[in-house]
Parts: sequence; structure tokens; C-alpha cells
Amino acid sequence: MAELDLIPADYAQRQILLRRVRRFVAAVVSLACLLVLARGMLHLLTSAETGEVARLQGQERLWAQSKAQAEEYRKQKLATQRQLIALDELRGRDRLRLFLKAVDAAHVENVWFDEIRYYRRDNLPASDSPPAVARAGIIVVPEKNVPAPGTAPKAPDIEQRVGIVGHAINHATLAQFMRRLESQRGIADVSLVDTSPRSYPNALVIDLKLSLLVDEKARGRP
Repeated sequence: MAELDLIPADYAQRQILLRRVRRFVAAVVSLACLLVLARGMLHLLTSAETGEVARLQGQERLWAQSKAQAEEYRKQKLATQRQLIALDELRGRDRLRLFLKAVDAAHVENVWFDEIRYYRRDNLPASDSPPAVARAGIIVVPEKNVPAPGTAPKAPDIEQRVGIVGHAINHATLAQFMRRLESQRGIADVSLVDTSPRSYPNALVIDLKLSLLVDEKARGRP
């Protein structure tokens, strides 16, 4: 006996089509869920990488600041070492004291000073009146050259110079003072840098600028 199919053909086709649509919709939904999940994971990874980059940038800034501070401390240390060496040089060889004794021994009446500048090495300025000068005092001027990074400061050279600015009553008195100064122990050379007359209401005086070379080996000219 032959089997009879009681389901209409068009109904069966619709059911098949519905099942295919359901499968397609389920696949689309699954794909959308996968895309959303992948996008969320990508966002989390991007956020983590962004945070890591920000952390590394912060560490780099801190490292740069630490390096700048270390460099500044190194420069301060070198400057302090140079100052200590300069002071040790002045104390060890007594050149400043030697110069003051020579000036005291060579002093003559009617000669007076406005300014005395003591220079380590051959640093006597070419200008007539350097800035930031204290009147009627002694100024020890440090060297201007800064050592290269990582190098130790060098000890000062033997040569020391003194600049004197002052006045004399006349040229004869100035010449006498210079001759007396040249004859003192520790004074290797006395040079007249500049001289000019200056008029006052009651007198005419001579402005003077001298340059002295101080050397403890010098015995003075006879």
C-alpha cells in the first residue's frame, strides 16, 4: 500500500524557508555578538596600551627631570671644587698677603686707591671699568672657563694679577710709587695701563690704572 503525503507542498516549502531564515538570523546575531565582543576586547586592549604609554611617558619625564637635577648638582659640585681649589691656592701660597705687604711697603704719600682687583691666572679685563665692582675693596675674581662635563677641575696656574685704580698728586709721585712697588718681594711686573689728569676745585690730580704680576719667586728689582 503506497504512503500518502498529507502535508501540502506549499506549506512544506514555507516551513523550509522559515527554518532557513531562522538559521540566517541566528548566524547574523551570532556574528554581531562576536563583533561586539571583539570590539570590546580591542577597546580594553587599546585602553591598556594607552595607560602603559602614559605610564612610560611619565617615567621618561621623571627620568629627564632626575637627569637635569643630576647635571645641575654636578655643575654645582664642579664649581664648588674650583672655588675650593682657588681658595686653597690663595691660602697655600700666600700671594694675596704677599701683595698687601708689598703695597704697604711701597706706599708713598699722596697716592690713594679707589679699587683693587685680584685675579687668578691672566684674567685682567681689557675694559677700563668692569661691571659689578666694589669700590675701595679687594675682589677675588674666579675663572670664567667651565670644565667639560665629566672632567675634573684643574688647579690654577702660577700667574696671578692685580688691577689697581687710584689717584696720585702728580706724575713724579706716581713714578716713585711704581719704582718702590717694583722693588718689593713678590712683585714680578708693574705696568701702567692708563693715566689721565683730573681737575678738582683746589687741585689737579692724576688718575691711574696699574696692572701687577704677583709671583712669590720674584725678589723685586734693585
